[in-house]
Amino acid sequence: MKVWLARDVDGGLFMYNIPPKRMDSFFMSEVHDSAKSQWELPEGFLQDDVTWENSPKEYEMIMDIYELKAQIKKGD
Repeated sequence: MKVWLARDVDGGLFMYNIPPKRMDSFFMSEVHDSAKSQWELPEGFLQDDVTWENSPKEYEMIMDIYELKAQIKKGD
């Protein structure tokens, strides 16, 4: 799945499912419907790779989906 990462002037990093538009000091998704189109990422993530100057950058996101099974101990 293609995603775009963009860092705002203040350092906030966001992931978008479509290329975001550069505004004065931040990026904005052009999707205005109910679908989620932007997610904030943890502070410091890809600090040296994604900057305001080189944003947005296109990435390929690979997800692993697996079932979590509860571990039940006897006697609990």
